[in-house]
Amino acid sequence: MGQVKRLAYIQIEATDLEAWRAFAGGVLGCEIVSDTAPGDLRLRVDDRPWRIQVTEGPRNDIVVVGLEVDCGEDFVAIHTRLTDAGIDVHAGSAELCEARGVRELLCFRDPAGMEVELSYGSLMRPQQPFNSPLAHGGFVTGDQGLGHVMLVVENVAEVHRFYCELLGFVTSDFVATDNYGGQKGSFVFMRCNPRHHSLAIGYLPLGRRLGHLMLQVREFDEVGRTLDRVHQSPFRQTRALGRHINDRMFSFYVESPSGVQIECGWGGLEVEEDDLEVRTYDVTSAWGHQHLLPK
Repeated sequence: MGQVKRLAYIQIEATDLEAWRAFAGGVLGCEIVSDTAPGDLRLRVDDRPWRIQVTEGPRNDIVVVGLEVDCGEDFVAIHTRLTDAGIDVHAGSAELCEARGVRELLCFRDPAGMEVELSYGSLMRPQQPFNSPLAHGGFVTGDQGLGHVMLVVENVAEVHRFYCELLGFVTSDFVATDNYGGQKGSFVFMRCNPRHHSLAIGYLPLGRRLGHLMLQVREFDEVGRTLDRVHQSPFRQTRALGRHINDRMFSFYVESPSGVQIECGWGGLEVEEDDLEVRTYDVTSAWGHQHLLPK
């Protein structure tokens, strides 16, 4: 069959890398990779060399979604499916594979135009444990991958079919609400491992592709400590503490220097493989998560 198993990494383009450095290290608790070229900021959250790349540029948005499979056989199977479906796919160069820290890489675009990279054989550095600049309990990654992303797309049904039929994602549930920050919102949530969703898609008039990136902390109190650091920083909390209706994540949202939203969460639902009941909800949260206006 061959299917994607996790969100491996993302690349964001940003105009202010120094602000990102302060935000990622001093607020989120990410480890800043020291040996990078000018205009290239890399962030560690576990024993991978990096998980989030922030490169200098004008877009202030996500530019690459990195997905991974477990083995070469799954890599070949998905490559064949993409090619048979008429998707323009090309192999990543040796230089790109080295930069990404993977054995092999495929590059293609989803139906919304998002640049996707598919890889396997990611480099691991357990001999260099994650070392946050803060007292930090760490992030939930491993088999569940980096976290989850919510992507803004207009052609939701087409993009949904693409990720499920060609990449092997499984639909977890839907949310259709009349009050998402005062406007209508319709979202699809998809999983590829026990994490309730690694990918969500839907349309909102945000003017950017990345709705938010979720990073899940290992300790409940880390959510509170991170929120304290937000309040002591120039960065703005954008949604109140709350618990989501579908993945049960206890979290809040903060605006990054690029305007991209980061969700800091704890306690996300892990879905059993045989749980195939798909539900629809009409709210995004069981409680809280109110949208906060700028002061």
